[in-house]
Amino acid sequence: MRGGKRTGAGRKKKPSHLRRELLTVRLPAWMISQLRKKGQIAYVIEEQLAQRGFFDIPADYNINE
Repeated sequence: MRGGKRTGAGRKKKPSHLRRELLTVRLPAWMISQLRKKGQIAYVIEEQLAQRGFFDIPADYNINE
């Protein structure tokens, strides 16, 4: 069999409450440079907010993914 669509193949879709959305934020240049040094900005911010208890994390969400 060559290429084409196969049943069960490919990545499974995430539930809608776990999908990421784009959010534009304005930050000072010094803050952006420090965030970039620590890793991907979105993941750094997400991890910090989760650790500080700013929101309730769903039971089926893995912060390390």
